[in-house]
Amino acid sequence: MEISPFPFPYLQDDECSHFLGLFHDMDSSPSDFGFEGFGNDNTNPKKRPRKEDEDLAGEGGGGAVNGNNAAFGDILATLLLLDEEAKQKQEQWDFESIREKSLLEANHKKKVKTMDGYYNQLQNHYSAAGETDGTRPKRARKSAVAAAVSAVVSGEEATGAPVPAADIPSGSGSAPGHRRLWVKERTTDWWDRVSRPDFPEEEFRREFRMSRSTFNLICEELDATVTKKNTMLRDAIPAPKRIGVCVWRLATGAPLRHVSERFGLGISTCHKLVIEVCRAIYDVLMPRYLRWPSDSEIQSTKETFESVHKIPDVVGSIYTTHIPIIAPKVHVAAYFNKRHTERNQKTSYSITVQGVVNADGIFTDVCIGNPGSLTDDQILEKSSLSRQRAARGMLRDSWIVGNAGFPLTDWLLVPYARQNLTWTQHGFNENIGGIQTIATAAFERLKGRWACLQKRTEVKLQDLPYVLGACCVLHNICEMRKEEMTPELKFEVFDDVTVPENNLRSAVAVNKRDNISHNLLHRGLAGTRTL
Repeated sequence: MEISPFPFPYLQDDECSHFLGLFHDMDSSPSDFGFEGFGNDNTNPKKRPRKEDEDLAGEGGGGAVNGNNAAFGDILATLLLLDEEAKQKQEQWDFESIREKSLLEANHKKKVKTMDGYYNQLQNHYSAAGETDGTRPKRARKSAVAAAVSAVVSGEEATGAPVPAADIPSGSGSAPGHRRLWVKERTTDWWDRVSRPDFPEEEFRREFRMSRSTFNLICEELDATVTKKNTMLRDAIPAPKRIGVCVWRLATGAPLRHVSERFGLGISTCHKLVIEVCRAIYDVLMPRYLRWPSDSEIQSTKETFESVHKIPDVVGSIYTTHIPIIAPKVHVAAYFNKRHTERNQKTSYSITVQGVVNADGIFTDVCIGNPGSLTDDQILEKSSLSRQRAARGMLRDSWIVGNAGFPLTDWLLVPYARQNLTWTQHGFNENIGGIQTIATAAFERLKGRWACLQKRTEVKLQDLPYVLGACCVLHNICEMRKEEMTPELKFEVFDDVTVPENNLRSAVAVNKRDNISHNLLHRGLAGTRTL
């Protein structure tokens, strides 16, 4: 790129003469252009001096120009000095910052190294004590523990840092019952008093909903399953106490915090014990105490039902109840209980327990875990009673009595559900209602005896079937041993009955039911409503 030394590169010197003449005319006669007050005298400080004035300044004003140049040079020198001073201050600040940072890093590394050395020293000391603990005599082990504790305490005083209680050795050779330092102090006075043989029987029955002999029987049955071995760290919780935690929790429905206070155990430990013992009851005791009856037992049950309620070939009574739960995180709609929500005016979620009882109110079959949105007939279709026993012909020539919420099938006998019934049908419904009352009363005793079934439970859905199954097994044990219930434990069930749309599933069953109702009327065995 070419740069011109003059703003108008294409004009020659002679071509610029008219510019000079123009400027000369303007300076000589400013009034000709309409500017007044401008003359030969240069009175305006902003007016450019004339050429003659410039010549005069050139002759006698050179000293002023030189003075201005000197002042301008002084200003530039001052600015350079200030800039240099600022640069020096910045460099000094950066240097001090780097030095402080290096000192902090050095101190931190030194501190970490010291702490690592102290930690390694303690670890070596504990390792040496652990290796020799098994070979030393009892007195020597105690002295070693005391020395270790004193060493830790002295180290704490030297460093000023507290030592965690879990790092202090407990002394595995100490006497039994010695309270270790990492175990929180909790009182066990209540359980120690209850477990004594001289504890009042009535009070024991009120706490555990069973007599001491029944409780001891359960402990003997589960001893091999729930007993744990002692370890070097601590002694295992005895089997009776484990079972006591579970039974008391099921019986009272108390929060885990109260269970922890009663038995002197941690809250998480109590929750774990409840689930473990319920699983043991489900796996070990259910095959013995909750099973389908044998042929001889079925014949005896038929005779008992017929002698009392005049209906032949009845082997059991079926009923379905709902257990309230907290809204689950998945499949919420499946557990929504519409009927309970409408009755209680509060959103309700539930899980179902459908069971068959014999003439004594003892469960012979249970179906646990179906969502609360299902009806009685839908739960029945999913149960093993319908899919296995009935399908295999195990219920041939037998009746199971249900309420109007169940359909009429070849093996399930239900009352007449339509309106405008005849006397014969009314009498049949009254007789069959007496059988249905046995199942209802059994579930009332189940919920009354085990208060954990009366309110919403926080047990997880995957663990809840074991808890409900354990309650049914314990109910059977108490019923078999004739355990009485006090009046204050009475509980009334309010499960609604929904009549299925197709409640007549078998034409043969319809004829059989009509024959039974006519025989009751003609033999004079129908209910009092027909009189």
